[in-house]
Amino acid sequence: MTGDDSIRDDIAFIRQAIEQGRGYAGRHSLDLLIWGVALAIGYVGTYATVSGWWRINPDWLWAACIVLPWLYSLRLFRSQPRPPRPPMTQALQMLWVGCGIFLSTFSVAVVLAGDMQQGWFSAVGAGTLGIAFFVSSYLCNLPWLRAIAAGWWVAALLLYAFRHHIAVLPLSAVLMLLLLALPGLLLWRGRPAAA
Repeated sequence: MTGDDSIRDDIAFIRQAIEQGRGYAGRHSLDLLIWGVALAIGYVGTYATVSGWWRINPDWLWAACIVLPWLYSLRLFRSQPRPPRPPMTQALQMLWVGCGIFLSTFSVAVVLAGDMQQGWFSAVGAGTLGIAFFVSSYLCNLPWLRAIAAGWWVAALLLYAFRHHIAVLPLSAVLMLLLLALPGLLLWRGRPAAA
């Protein structure tokens, strides 16, 4: 094997890994759409309650807005036999599942500690989503996802700055739709036909 053959093999391996990442992103982009819409509903419902338009306890609404998307996302882990997943697919899946577990468990801890009214949790969530999109942009070779990551990091600063204002709730809902649901929709529409 010559040096040129080795370079071609390396390039082919990298190309295959990127295609695996893009395939995974396309196949599971509805997760982003579902999570984005569900979280936007949670923020709008909380805003409606705080504004006095609605008397439903937002904790129950948030429970539904977290549990139902998790049930959809966890369909990937059914105990049916599957062929081994390619490493890039596994890396992307674990990145997003890890971020989801962190945000879900941390939100429960913040609620139980009575600190959710402090308003900083949304900024932490935005920063975490920025990290997930940033890493995904490289694993899938989709540079436009870096702009989504940057949007989440700017959002983290905005959410922190407005953490004690009621306007942070509709702002959070809009951010979930624009920076989570919309990328999910775009990835889903642009997925390869084989995905």
